[in-house]
Amino acid sequence: MKKQKKQPKVVLSKTWAWIILILLVILDASLDVIFAKGKGLESNIIKPIADLFGISNPLFMTPLVLVIFYFGVKGGAWLAKKVDKVTFYAEELVLTTLVIVYGIFVLWLILVYFFNFRLFKSHLYLIPILIVIGIAYSWWAENKLKNKKWQKR
Repeated sequence: MKKQKKQPKVVLSKTWAWIILILLVILDASLDVIFAKGKGLESNIIKPIADLFGISNPLFMTPLVLVIFYFGVKGGAWLAKKVDKVTFYAEELVLTTLVIVYGIFVLWLILVYFFNFRLFKSHLYLIPILIVIGIAYSWWAENKLKNKKWQKR
């Protein structure tokens, strides 16, 4: 009998992706509280939401951020199915991309806060790099998933 080759996974399971994402959001909020004294809530995107709910501590924003991520992942998976014709693992693909991009952002924050890593003058310069990384991973994983061997049976 021939041993069947185990196929490597290109996406995380939904459970693991959400666990990692929750940990990343909590770590991000904790770093903001400890090192930036909650200044992350003053960004142009987050400030109106924090003011609307009267949130002054980034850790209390965590559930709301996760709800926003949930709807973003659902919308992204729907777009991947409709536009890119990814009929399988679409939600896992979007989740894994979000975990990778957000994980790199949190890693950058750790480097800045703990090791004074100042490659960029502003964190806004990191956005195009994160977009390119997310697109590159998504494109690679999508091509792997579209291969017939990866489809769910």
